[in-house]
Amino acid sequence: MTAGGPVALVAGATGPIGRAVVRALAADGARVAALSRSGDRVDGCVQALACDLGDPAALDAALSAVEAGSGPVEILVNAAHPPAGFGTPVAELDPGVLAAQLAGAAAHAALCARVVPGMRRLGRGRVVYVAGASMARPLPGAGGYAAAKAAGAALTRQLALEEGTAGITANVVAPGRVLDPESASEPSASAAALGQELARRLALPTFPSPDDVAAAVRLLVASPALTGQTLWVTGGEPITA
Repeated sequence: MTAGGPVALVAGATGPIGRAVVRALAADGARVAALSRSGDRVDGCVQALACDLGDPAALDAALSAVEAGSGPVEILVNAAHPPAGFGTPVAELDPGVLAAQLAGAAAHAALCARVVPGMRRLGRGRVVYVAGASMARPLPGAGGYAAAKAAGAALTRQLALEEGTAGITANVVAPGRVLDPESASEPSASAAALGQELARRLALPTFPSPDDVAAAVRLLVASPALTGQTLWVTGGEPITA
């Protein structure tokens, strides 16, 4: 580990899962840089940067700022999400909307391309991609989002195979529905109906929280022996893929 704790970069840091991951990694001693479109600060981060992951120049500038301020990135957690676009069947999906969703997978590849060379030089690294249960469990109207998350997960598993000899692990965390206790907004009628349907599939009494997802991320960051794995944080909802 680098002096003062490893440098961690969390993309999508202002979302519920991203915030929980920042807090968890900071509690473990990492120096966390929080990356988001807004650049808002997140509790526990040492740097907060605004960045559109789809803009190569902006991404390079943000990573350069992290490296100048803290050092090379040893831990990358990508909790950023493409535009949801739920509710549209695949046969009616607008090509532009689908392209915007799939751009999330391209952004993940760009993040990895930017940080992995530094991890190779360090001789160690951790990459964790936050996907979603929808990549394996179809939901009506979630085809584009599911495809984007499945693509990001596939890239991560490929990275695990290619970079293991450099001491780099790469894993996927796939949450199902997550309940955010910090959110005061009421779900829409359709979201509430979906929640009731998913709740019937659970083995546990309630859905996971963002902190539960962050706990899975912490496990993967801490372990040098887990790579190429997918951890399903679903509250026991069966996933067959």
